[in-house]
Amino acid sequence: MVYASSEAHMSIGKAVALLGLGRDNLRLLPAARRLPVEPYRAAHGGRSRSMQPSRTPLAVVACAGTTVTGAVDPLAELVAVARDEDLTVHVDGAYGLPAAMVEPDKFLGIASVDSLSMDAHKWLYQPLDCGVLLYRNPAAARRAFAFTDDYAASLSDDPVEGDVLFEETIELSRRVRALKLWLSLRYHGLSSFRAAIGANLRQARLLADLIDKQPSLERVAEVPLSAVCFRWVGADRASLDGQNAEILDRVNRRGRVYLSNATVRSNFVLRACITNHRTTRR
Repeated sequence: MVYASSEAHMSIGKAVALLGLGRDNLRLLPAARRLPVEPYRAAHGGRSRSMQPSRTPLAVVACAGTTVTGAVDPLAELVAVARDEDLTVHVDGAYGLPAAMVEPDKFLGIASVDSLSMDAHKWLYQPLDCGVLLYRNPAAARRAFAFTDDYAASLSDDPVEGDVLFEETIELSRRVRALKLWLSLRYHGLSSFRAAIGANLRQARLLADLIDKQPSLERVAEVPLSAVCFRWVGADRASLDGQNAEILDRVNRRGRVYLSNATVRSNFVLRACITNHRTTRR
């Protein structure tokens, strides 16, 4: 059984299916924004007290920046509970994890997880498509990709020159996606990325403040990172979803800024996610 938040990205279910575990073995726990520890603790109740004894708890997937609102799960607390039950902890940081360079206190516990993933084409300012997967223990990952005894015997805990890693993937031919990220980091340096991400965080909070001061707008969620969810409320409440959908279409057709949409508490809302280093306060 793999546990995750109800706010987890759809890719988590896809990954569980691709691994052959089956989507029935993914349990999504209710979370208003971030995954609280107590429902997770109660869900599996310990190996000896499992509510579903025929299913062995395997892993927990935490979110470091949910897709809709940017909420960050309590990583340190989830790691502590998972360690008591000998569960693997993976962090989906596809969107939000780069903000740990700027506001590390929001990501306490990240150094103790078993693996984490992030999309460099989101908040590391790369073009599509570039993903990053990091393991706390690379040897475990190498063993997972070792399909024959001969290949497994050739791998050690410390890779040496000549080791061939991760040749068995879903893709066959593929581009050297890592090159664009490596070149950007080498040329600009981490300090430039840190400064740009910090500016995006401040811009999101400025936008949230402007929304809060506008009577015809309603912010519908907190802004822990750079995603701001809001809606126009200057019409008959019964038609707000349709009115906001029309606003979204008009704004995007204008071509000056681009909004996405989300569903928050069953309402259609506008979503601005600031992840561009060229964005300005103006």
